[in-house]
Amino acid sequence: MSTSPVRPLILSLLLVGAGCGDEDRTCEEGETEKHGPRCCAGGCGTSTANWLPRICENDRWVCEKGVLEDACASPTNACNPMVACQVVGIDSEEPDPAPELCCEGGCKGTRAVHRVCKLGTLWECPSGSVTVSTCKDYKTACNAILGRYRASGYRLP
Repeated sequence: MSTSPVRPLILSLLLVGAGCGDEDRTCEEGETEKHGPRCCAGGCGTSTANWLPRICENDRWVCEKGVLEDACASPTNACNPMVACQVVGIDSEEPDPAPELCCEGGCKGTRAVHRVCKLGTLWECPSGSVTVSTCKDYKTACNAILGRYRASGYRLP
């Protein structure tokens, strides 16, 4: 029994279309996204606020406040500080898996570091570094650290 060359073509077209989610769908102004990445209202690892859904603005899904969970080093714990800074102590580094990482020398820097407990209350980036989630293209920031961090089991490579 021979197989028609048309069947694999139809199957591949169906599979390509099957992965479409809200990202590809046109949205209506002010609409709230029901499925898809969420927003971390206060930024990565600094908020106790709940997750927020993205909203439709100018035909695009955007975070009204904060950052997209994918911009955080550990999306599972993105919104919540994992360990209170005052419990760990001044001059301590944030433990892995950290919700946020810092890039020395700005977004185009090549070395990532953990946030530190400077004043005993909030995790902050060391001087001369910026949080990766604030970079416009956070996926390539700091030599694509987020992808490498996740691939290494949430440990700085």
